[in-house]
Amino acid sequence: MPVWGMLLSALAEIRTSKVRVALSLMCVSALVAVVTLAIALGGMARQALVQTFEQEVGRPVTLTVDAPTENGPSAMSDEAIARIEADLRRYRILGSPLREAMDVSYRQVLPGGTRPIKGDEETGGEIRTVGANPGLDRIRRIQVASGRWLVPNDSARFEPQLVVSAKFAEQLGPRPVGAVVEISAPRVWVRARVVGVLSSGTPWSPTEIYMPYRAMARWSIGADQTQYIVRVPKADAGQVMERLRADAATSWGLGQPMIYREEGDTGAVSGTFGKVLVAVAVFLLLLGSLPVLVLGLMAVRQRRSELGVQRCFGATGSDLFLGVLLEALMVSCAGGLLGITGVYAISGPLFGFLKDRGPFADADLAMDFPWRAALLGMGVAVCVGLFTGLIPAMRAMRRSVIQAIRS
Repeated sequence: MPVWGMLLSALAEIRTSKVRVALSLMCVSALVAVVTLAIALGGMARQALVQTFEQEVGRPVTLTVDAPTENGPSAMSDEAIARIEADLRRYRILGSPLREAMDVSYRQVLPGGTRPIKGDEETGGEIRTVGANPGLDRIRRIQVASGRWLVPNDSARFEPQLVVSAKFAEQLGPRPVGAVVEISAPRVWVRARVVGVLSSGTPWSPTEIYMPYRAMARWSIGADQTQYIVRVPKADAGQVMERLRADAATSWGLGQPMIYREEGDTGAVSGTFGKVLVAVAVFLLLLGSLPVLVLGLMAVRQRRSELGVQRCFGATGSDLFLGVLLEALMVSCAGGLLGITGVYAISGPLFGFLKDRGPFADADLAMDFPWRAALLGMGVAVCVGLFTGLIPAMRAMRRSVIQAIRS
């Protein structure tokens, strides 16, 4: 039987068995829709995980150079940092000193006086102050929503320039960029100016302020503890670590510093997440295929006389096998397209809700329709068609002419 003849036979059977086809479409479309949504939400969760790691630690691979002493961490001197930066320029490697403090107070300067600023307007909390070079935004994931990021000239300004988080900016009023605040330095309040506001980030992002490292060191703001972070290509991470250890012992004056390689567990967690999604997809595939399989077996049983007549008129077992399998594939593909269309219709409101109020609120995630998940959903639909059509097609192929005449 030619291919077009099998197509016509499959279409005729689909038009005849409307109830069975409708039930099969419902099962397959629901299955594909659930799998597509699960893959899309899993991708968003992985993206949020990677984003959080890159904000807090750095993009892979980030090396952290620490010079501990017997009494705990100690600060790197300006001379040591200058020597480190000279070597990194020679190696063409990007790095930045990092100085963090949690015991700094802030207050906003208003025409009628000043008012304190908390880590959170409702619950209070600490503010993390970070001193770094302008190149930090290429080491860590830092995105500015309004204003600008730090520039090299900011390190020479007498008035520190600040880039604040969204939680801090909310307390400064409707126009936070350009606001004047005061920072509690030892024995004096230092006047500073806000030049940029960070994007909202994830819901668990801390309230933090970035300022030039030189300004922070000049005013002795924060604890006297400093690290140095370096971003290197992943392939050269081991070689660079050995080179930095050798330079630290010979020219930096840091003795035997501790150098940590920060790649994060995002790859392992993402891999585990992917395996869980695959397991869920396989479970749904088996669970959603059972009703369709039962309907297909019942249809072959009801058509045993028709299949026998086709054998009498010259149809081979292969023709019957391919005809039944082709019918199952057509129904499953139609159900897959229906399920993907339904997910596409609700993706806009659903992703908007998740971005505004859901678990991914305030995260800087891509909320477009996941076409990769849709393609995987169509793959699931094809697998369902093959799985649910294979057994009925084999039974149809084995149908003998004598059994059909007796029935």
